[in-house]
Amino acid sequence: MKKNIILILLLMFMGVCPAGCGSAQDYISEQLERAVEDEGQNVSLDAAGGESAVNTAYVHISGAVARPGVYSLPEGSRLFDAVELAGGFAADADEDYLNLAAVIEDGSRYHVPTIQETEEGSLPQQQGTDKRVDINHAGLEELMSLTGIGEGKARAIIAYREEHGSFTSAEDIKKVSGIGEGTYNRFKDDITAR
Repeated sequence: MKKNIILILLLMFMGVCPAGCGSAQDYISEQLERAVEDEGQNVSLDAAGGESAVNTAYVHISGAVARPGVYSLPEGSRLFDAVELAGGFAADADEDYLNLAAVIEDGSRYHVPTIQETEEGSLPQQQGTDKRVDINHAGLEELMSLTGIGEGKARAIIAYREEHGSFTSAEDIKKVSGIGEGTYNRFKDDITAR
């Protein structure tokens, strides 16, 4: 493995690229991926060019997927990666319910609901180590549990979600009319956008 990495680094610094490759950068990426696959482990290069192990996150994927279960992924993976590992969506899955671009959190459970579950509102609570309110999925009562959020602002958050789609970050909640920096600062540590 170390020989492959050294070779890749030498090629990168020398600007050598075998015939047929699009660029030295593409070639280096391909060789690094091959080296990692050959070694059978997740490895990355740190800034100094040495090996550093990738941290692993474990998540429980349940509900409307082909193979529900616990999966390990490199830290920083997205929810769509976990769904793919679980065999993809089942035929009756509500594929738009979860924010598939969200970064997974170690120790969390992500439930892919069926269309029937979302229509009936009979969704199990997402479980994990993170107890923050998920502004992409929280209902009226849960949003109202946040400091400074009454019924009017909670309804405005839900209306914004319905009109514009999921929030990409917790800070995006400031785009909702009536929620400025001051209000946001009162609950910013209590929310997430999954």
